[in-house]
Amino acid sequence: MKKNISTIIFTVFLFVLAGCNSVPEIPADASSTQLIQLGQDAMGISNYTAAEAYYNAVIRRYGMDTAVYVEARYELGHLYLKQKKYEQAYACFSEILSIFENAEFGSVPAAYKKLAQMGMNSIPERYKTTAQ
Repeated sequence: MKKNISTIIFTVFLFVLAGCNSVPEIPADASSTQLIQLGQDAMGISNYTAAEAYYNAVIRRYGMDTAVYVEARYELGHLYLKQKKYEQAYACFSEILSIFENAEFGSVPAAYKKLAQMGMNSIPERYKTTAQ
């Protein structure tokens, strides 16, 4: 009897654990703001797989809006930085800075330029040279 209870508890634990990092179903009617918030919520509970899925959904659905695209790319860069995926973080932050070089003044929220620069400064130098 004790063995059966232990087995059941262990099985339930495995299902709960597997659900924590699963890719979520992306709501079809969610706005870019809602998807970004869902990504941030997922990141807050260390569900990085879900966070990445939400941010990529923003890019796929709303990426034609430069401001939204930059916000989602920044969130991805921040996610990669948190995971120590420095090459991917570098690519995100570099792209954001490049967009700012070519964007019309005021077309992209200036805060993301500063945030991207701060993100770049957090990446160890050895990863910056390999990512270029």
